[in-house]
Amino acid sequence: MKVLIQGKQLKISEELWSYVIEKLVQPLTRFYDNEAAELRVEFGDNYGPKGGRDKECHLTLRMPGNSAIQIEEITQDCYASLDAAADRLIRVCKRDLDRMRPQSPHRRHHPIAIGLREGSLPYGEIEEAEEEQPAELAAVPET
Repeated sequence: MKVLIQGKQLKISEELWSYVIEKLVQPLTRFYDNEAAELRVEFGDNYGPKGGRDKECHLTLRMPGNSAIQIEEITQDCYASLDAAADRLIRVCKRDLDRMRPQSPHRRHHPIAIGLREGSLPYGEIEEAEEEQPAELAAVPET
């Protein structure tokens, strides 16, 4: 996976760089690691020295065969913004990957249930088969 980390009006420190790798890239590569994928992490300071909730983290994940996933969080701290955005990105990425993967054989329906649904074994035939019981079974006294 190609990882790009940028700062808009903000210098990226080595600590922030390693924090991105630890909190976002490593958990993401545990379940999705494709050489053609691109992860872009952008940090920004919207108001500069004025202060306030202005540290922005914008994540963009481009997976081949799927649309781009974009997540944005704004808090008072770059690390907190990254934590919140990383949690959301990992959750959305897992959901999209589950949708892309074919169903496993364990999730398929039972063959009889498929036959009932498709009409090869109509419900009427099943009820008629249950009604036809031998006379010996019908006349057994209860004890």
